[in-house]
Amino acid sequence: MPAATPDLVFGRSRPEDLPALARHLEDRYGIRISRLAPIDDDPATRPRGSWPGRRPATLVLDREDGPSWIARVHSSPADTVERVRGDARILRYLQEQDYPAERPAAAEPVSVFEGAGVLVTELLPGGRPGDGQDGGTPSDLHRELGALLGRLHALPRADGAMSRDGGAEEADGGHHVGRPGQDLVAARSFLAAARRQAPPEADAALSVLHDQLDRADDAEGLPEALTHANFHAWAAVGVPGALSIVGWAGSGRGPRLPALAWLLRTAAEVDETLVDAVLDGYREHSALIPEEIHRLPGVLTVRPLWLACLDAWFTVRAGGLPDPASGWAADPAGRAHRIAARVADRLAATRRPDRRGGAGGC
Repeated sequence: MPAATPDLVFGRSRPEDLPALARHLEDRYGIRISRLAPIDDDPATRPRGSWPGRRPATLVLDREDGPSWIARVHSSPADTVERVRGDARILRYLQEQDYPAERPAAAEPVSVFEGAGVLVTELLPGGRPGDGQDGGTPSDLHRELGALLGRLHALPRADGAMSRDGGAEEADGGHHVGRPGQDLVAARSFLAAARRQAPPEADAALSVLHDQLDRADDAEGLPEALTHANFHAWAAVGVPGALSIVGWAGSGRGPRLPALAWLLRTAAEVDETLVDAVLDGYREHSALIPEEIHRLPGVLTVRPLWLACLDAWFTVRAGGLPDPASGWAADPAGRAHRIAARVADRLAATRRPDRRGGAGGC
C-alpha cells in the first residue's frame, strides 16, 4: 500500500451524485429508496456527539418497501473493494457467532459504485448509549462494553477475512489499515506533515510528541484475536443490556490489548473509576496475561498520541501553534500509568480462584 500524503489523509468525500447512487442501489437490490442522506445531516439519525459533515460517506437509506439501511461508501483512493468485501465477511461471521453487531442487509451486501465499494447493513434501532435517557448508569454501560470486547476476543479463530491484519484506526481512509502498530505509523505521518508546515516556534511542542511516540508500544508479540479498531462507547448502538457494536472497517486479527487499552482510556475520560467496570466485564470472557499487564502503559499511549499528532497537524494547517499541555497531548504517559496502576490494583483485589481454590488467572 502506498504511503499516505497530506493531501490524501482523511480524503473521503461525500458521494458527488447521491441520486445516481440511489439508482445504483435500487437496481442492485430491487428496492425503492425514499431518502438517501449522510447520517450526520439529520438530527434524528446523527449519533450522539457527532456533527453535520463528520461522516459524509456513511448514509442512511430509507426504503419505501422495508426497514432502513446504512450504506457506507468507501471512497478514499486507498480503499480497496476487496477489503470492503472482507468487512462484509467479518459481519457475516459475527452473525454466525451470534455476536451483537450490525448485520449485512443483503445476501451480497457489497457493490461497486464509480470504483468505490459500497456496503449495506441494517440500520440498528436506538441511538448511542449513555445520553442519560436510556435508564443505564455509566458503570453498567462500561461493564457491558468490556464484556462485549472480551467476548469478541474469545471468539474461535477463523480463516479468510477474519485473519486479515486489523486493529488500527481506519478513519484515515485506508492509508494505514492493518495491525495496531499502523496507528504509530499514521501518527508519525501526521507529525511529519505538521513539521513541514510549522513555523520554528512550534518545534518544541512537536518534539515532545516525537519523543512520546518513541516510547509508545504497538503490542506486537502479545496475544492476538479478532479485534475491533475503535472500540468504545461511540461504537455501540442501543441501550444498556442490549448493545450492538458498529464500525468494523478496521477489524481483523491483531494484538488484542490495544482495543482494551482504548476502551479503558475512553472510560477514564468520563471517570477513572469506570476502568474497574470495563475490566470486570472484559474478564467475564477473556483473561489478561502478566506480559499484557506489564506492557499496558505503553499501549495506552498509542491512540491518544495518534489523536494528538493529528490535532497538531490540523492546528498547524489552520495557522496555530500546537499545545503539548492540552487535549490528548496532555501527559499521555502519566494518564497511562495511572490507568495501568488501577488495572493492576483491580486485578489484585478481584483475582479469581481457580478450580483448586488457589489464585487463578488475571
